[in-house]
Amino acid sequence: MLKLFVFLAVSLQTRALFDPSTCGSGKTCLMIPANCTTNCQQGLSYKRVSASYLEIELFSNNLPNTATYDSYMAIGFQPEACAEIESDSKTPCMASAPVIECSALNGQLMAPAVSWNTADPQNVRIDNAAELAKAVGLTMSALESNNGQTYCKLMQRITGAPLNGVANADKVFQNDPTVSYGILMATGATNGSVLTHHPHPNAMVAPGRVKF
Repeated sequence: MLKLFVFLAVSLQTRALFDPSTCGSGKTCLMIPANCTTNCQQGLSYKRVSASYLEIELFSNNLPNTATYDSYMAIGFQPEACAEIESDSKTPCMASAPVIECSALNGQLMAPAVSWNTADPQNVRIDNAAELAKAVGLTMSALESNNGQTYCKLMQRITGAPLNGVANADKVFQNDPTVSYGILMATGATNGSVLTHHPHPNAMVAPGRVKF
């Protein structure tokens, strides 16, 4: 499994410590470069903390010191393979995928949000994103930008969220246990309410598809 390095993250209320010892058991981790222990560019972890909730950690060393007010870190969950792209590489693309993000929109402090990657793919804002985020219980428990690293921790309900009758419910991640998902991470600058296209090497995908 992937190994991670230790870094400190200050939560909104208390100090939180990223614990690499639980990678591969308590949580699943993905890093750039793969298997890095030092000089990692960016990474994520995710774990089921209950039958309904998923905890996500995102960090990047590629963002400016002002990142918490002008940048984003995002994770996408792609449910279906992009046949024309994946036929050779078998690597998940970023099309038609719900996105969970820590994003600094319109010059405001980074906050949790949901968005959608179209089939192009292009990231777009969802008209009722705030309503969807509330329905799935999306929260951010930690945010820090220190020593060149930006870090956030998120929690979202991924099964059984009260989405009946809510517009655009198909554009927020709800786990289907029969589906294997491509896991995607991207970071970059925000432009008003828009996530700008992420430059290489600020994007990464899990090497295979996973079930939750």
